[in-house]
Amino acid sequence: MSRSDPTAESRSERLARVIREYDAQGIHRTGTEVDTTSAHWLAELVREAGVEPQLEALDFERTDTVSAFVEIAEEDGSTSRYEGIPLIDSAETTDENGITGTLGTPGSDADIVAARWPPTVQYQPLFHEVRTAPEVRGLVVVTGGAEFDLPPDVPPPRRFPAGYALINADRYLEPYGHPVLQLPSEAGPGLVAARERAAKARLVVAVERVPTRVYNVTATVPGREAETAPVVVMTPRSGWWEVASERGGGLALWIELLHALRAEPPRRTVHFVASTGHELGHVGLDHFLASRQDLIGGAHLWLHLGANFAAAVGGNIRLQASSDSLMERALEAMSREGVEPGVLTPVSDRPFGEARAIFDGDGSYLSLLGSNGLFHHPDDRWPESVDMDTLEKLVDAFVALTVEIASEDSPDPTKPG
Repeated sequence: MSRSDPTAESRSERLARVIREYDAQGIHRTGTEVDTTSAHWLAELVREAGVEPQLEALDFERTDTVSAFVEIAEEDGSTSRYEGIPLIDSAETTDENGITGTLGTPGSDADIVAARWPPTVQYQPLFHEVRTAPEVRGLVVVTGGAEFDLPPDVPPPRRFPAGYALINADRYLEPYGHPVLQLPSEAGPGLVAARERAAKARLVVAVERVPTRVYNVTATVPGREAETAPVVVMTPRSGWWEVASERGGGLALWIELLHALRAEPPRRTVHFVASTGHELGHVGLDHFLASRQDLIGGAHLWLHLGANFAAAVGGNIRLQASSDSLMERALEAMSREGVEPGVLTPVSDRPFGEARAIFDGDGSYLSLLGSNGLFHHPDDRWPESVDMDTLEKLVDAFVALTVEIASEDSPDPTKPG
């Protein structure tokens, strides 16, 4: 079987190929060479499906690390140094000399807060309070492992493998707060011991902004009746690492929908967007929507193919929808394939992921995503991190449902057509 003859592939083979090739490209951070290479690769997969892709460019400033570490004074007079990764939506940074002060816990009067927080801490008020506290000058955060500093009323997060589990820079275009250095879990014991004795430390978080260009990949399958409200299929295509299970499932299903709708032309036009900038506050999707505001509420349906629904390690599928009846249709489609979600986001709640932009615009959406024991972790690699059996069932379910919705007569996607 050759790339020049994709029709020789089965659906299962193509799903595996998409994720395998995506993983092999390298680290998919927005604005990097890998990000650009991956955009062109995805465009070629769109052409394989018989649809003409577009690369929609936006000017962008990538953040590169100049120097990022913390040096801690030990009791014997020596110095320990921990290299790390900046959280790049901070308004404040340092020069290469850094800032000095005492280490302490969140809520203390320390100059430099030392904390152990999971990658989902961005959803906790504590995270934002400490980042903007006037008495604080900087933060050092251990983001991976199994030990975390969270209030007692916060449910304990899952255990992560040793290493990094990075926090998304959701405020990348509107940065705020003090400089933040992220450390791997291996630094945890030394950091905790240092903060307990209020050790002196020097924190360096020096970065530079580099002008570049980034790309959303878009495509359109024309409908038989152009005047009907369209369907939009969106998935993110960037992340902190190789992110095989975090992003691979969405990309693979996105490609399968192109093949299915090309083979069975829909009544409604179906637009596709694979957006960059997910880990930076969805900057790619925001750019896509900026020139298509009427589409948010005017589309028949937005299908959001989100993170982690193909995760083999600690995976738990989450389903989100803009109405109870649309949720029920998705549940029925999944049930026919022998798969069901572990979590349903209440219809009245603001959803997770890119679907939040559609919720905010009062649009109609269906969103598939999940949890992942390798969330934002460098061990999220093909093939071990991907549950192909579950992915194939979900692909069958959502291809069938999307083909049905794209050709139904009803103006309301929550009603069978």
